[in-house]
Amino acid sequence: MNNTIPHDVSSIMKILENNKYEIWLVGGCVRDMLMNKSCNDYDLTTNATPEIMQYLFHNHGYKTITTGSKHGTIGVFCDNKIVEITTYRTEQNYQSHRYPGSITYTSSLEEDLKRRDFTMNAIAWHPEKGFVDPFQGIEDIKNKQIRCVGNPHKRFEEDALRILRALRFHCTLHFSIEKKTKEALRKSVSLLTYISKERIRNEFNKMLMGELCNTLNMLKENYVLPYILPGYESLYDHTQPTPWHCYDIFTHTDIALNHTIGYPLESKLAIVFHDLGKIECETIDKQGIAHYKHHALISEQKAKQYMQDLKYDKKTIQKVCTLIRYHDTYITLDKSCLRKFLSYFDNDFKLAKEVLDIQLADNYAKNMEKVQEKINIIENGKIILDTMQKEHDYISLKDLKISGKDLKSLGFQGKQIKEVLNILYNYVLENPKYNTKENLLSYIKNSIL
Repeated sequence: MNNTIPHDVSSIMKILENNKYEIWLVGGCVRDMLMNKSCNDYDLTTNATPEIMQYLFHNHGYKTITTGSKHGTIGVFCDNKIVEITTYRTEQNYQSHRYPGSITYTSSLEEDLKRRDFTMNAIAWHPEKGFVDPFQGIEDIKNKQIRCVGNPHKRFEEDALRILRALRFHCTLHFSIEKKTKEALRKSVSLLTYISKERIRNEFNKMLMGELCNTLNMLKENYVLPYILPGYESLYDHTQPTPWHCYDIFTHTDIALNHTIGYPLESKLAIVFHDLGKIECETIDKQGIAHYKHHALISEQKAKQYMQDLKYDKKTIQKVCTLIRYHDTYITLDKSCLRKFLSYFDNDFKLAKEVLDIQLADNYAKNMEKVQEKINIIENGKIILDTMQKEHDYISLKDLKISGKDLKSLGFQGKQIKEVLNILYNYVLENPKYNTKENLLSYIKNSIL
């Protein structure tokens, strides 16, 4: 067990203990210690009231946050972090399947632990007194099992967010969900309508970053995916009758997501949404083969709507939409093609390679007999891009050795100027050596005028 406690946390505990109050570490930090994981957030519980805590910490020079004091919680600033301390309490009269309507302070640590969600989070620990574990949470951690404290139906009915938290811990800790807890979870999924979009988004993000194999199918099997992404179930069992594919759209997407280990969140979201537009644009030719022309653009539009509904920030939405827009724009190993590809991203090499990573994940979920060559091209393309970046073998539109003013003197006007500049830019992308004023003027005279 990793039982190293930061000095400031120990100091906070001693202040209360020196004044004859109990104080215990509790919740996620204890769970992480038992799993020998590093811990950044420390939560404490005590029999001192918020008023007493504020008085004691103020006298010892600590700054406190009291916005949660009506619920029994205060935050204490220490070492540029906030440590939350909550008075032992019981909770009653839950409102909207989310928040307790009333709380009552108690002198019993065990009563406080009884109100918590899962046994692994209902363990208290003190560096001298050891563990208080009334619900066998330590045993559940050893068995890698997620189990509700007490009656699981009651726990989920009190706070429906616990449904998503259980699944999130399943994804991030790779623990199984105990049978009765899973049964209650599945029967309670309709309560997710009471959970805010922001909360759903946050839990979904953490699930994706947990990198559990077949995450989407897990959400489907537990009946929660329609509450996270309403309408996504239209992808279930929708076959793709094309030689390139061997899975239905949903299974393809889930397998592609399996190939995003180590990817940033935006890339994982891009994979989740990358084929949303396929059903809408699907056509079947005379040979019975499906085609999905422009599906990337339609998928981008649908992804944007999903992310707006889930209250993602504009920067994230923009990044995910860019990744989707170009996920079907393939490269060759010719440098002129790679320069053109880079130009889509204003020569942002990192973004260009992230798009190629999306393409890799996408192709690893296809018929490998058909796509192996394409995968090799993408992987080699990333290597060539690294070389081009080091050698500054790329060019921007602003680098053209001819200006709009020059074009105006040649008789071009309005939109024509922009169109000609783009033609010239594509010309020099083939070979940056073409980028001289004399050469560009010659190209205009011979190929445009």
